[in-house]
Amino acid sequence: MKILVVRLSSLGDILHLFPAVSDLRSRFPKAEIHWLMEPAFAEMAGWHVAVDKVIAVPLRRNKKTWWKIPGLLRHLKKQLKVEHYDLVIDAQGLIKSAILSRLPGVDVYGFSADSARESLAASFYKKTASVAPGLHVVEKNRHLIAQLFGADISSTADFGLSAFRERQMELPEHLKSFGGKKCILLLHGTTWNSKFWPEASWLELTDLLVRQGFRCLLPWGNEEEKLRAARLARGGGEVLPRLSLNELACVLLHAGGFVSVETGIGHLATVLDVPGIMLHGPTDPDYSGILSGSCVHITSGLGCSPCFKRDCPIPDQETGLPPCQEAIAANMVFNACLKQFYRSGS
Repeated sequence: MKILVVRLSSLGDILHLFPAVSDLRSRFPKAEIHWLMEPAFAEMAGWHVAVDKVIAVPLRRNKKTWWKIPGLLRHLKKQLKVEHYDLVIDAQGLIKSAILSRLPGVDVYGFSADSARESLAASFYKKTASVAPGLHVVEKNRHLIAQLFGADISSTADFGLSAFRERQMELPEHLKSFGGKKCILLLHGTTWNSKFWPEASWLELTDLLVRQGFRCLLPWGNEEEKLRAARLARGGGEVLPRLSLNELACVLLHAGGFVSVETGIGHLATVLDVPGIMLHGPTDPDYSGILSGSCVHITSGLGCSPCFKRDCPIPDQETGLPPCQEAIAANMVFNACLKQFYRSGS
């Protein structure tokens, strides 16, 4: 059997799907599993032990040159048809992912109209699964595979990264200066405006951590994040060189811990069992957080949170910042850091 999984983005959402892919492998041990996604995340998908091939489709890159997309889709259709898949699973539940899922010309399975992110997507599927609302997103994905294929999901979620973790036990020579229990990564980047923690709070936290003897490392993935990292470095942090996902994961594994807004890299660190603190403004750790003993989740406690909105509907009139993020005080995060990092031996 040959199966194509479609989940285009983003990093956190892809990671949340990993246990379901493990369930799929357990249900069909001899199946060949391919994954269709945006190229920016292809490296990480290849870390999963059950994924045999990753196929990249650069839709985001061509958003502004929309006239190129029909040609891109024609090429992708030829590429997918050559693979002769037995079935396709659309695990994203959007109209665009459903359209891409139909390109191989075989049956497509996915969420029902009451469970898909865009209900119309379900009309593209041969078989659907209705998943109960309110489930953690990892469990929602696992229930999809259980209902569609009768997979056993009674075991603990397996993210399929054990072999990858073992391969990262040796820190490469060019990264060794960033390893050590006193190195704390500050993961400030996110694609949601409502998830940004105020720069003033990052600067205050950095100052407190540096005074405690920690090295605060600031990674970045694009020019906007690089500029922010440079501003945050004024508090005593160190801007890292641009790292690949693989290199960043390796640095995380050899660091003493991390502090992160709710973002994919933070979730990855948690799955890799790195001690950390994750800040939830508009989101709920019981829905999208990776829950484990290695990560402490901090929420604002405000009544408007979680709203799950990309842009805050009620920003502070003076600062323009989300109140839920401003309510998470740097001193509160610092105290959580001391308990978490010293408990882990940092």
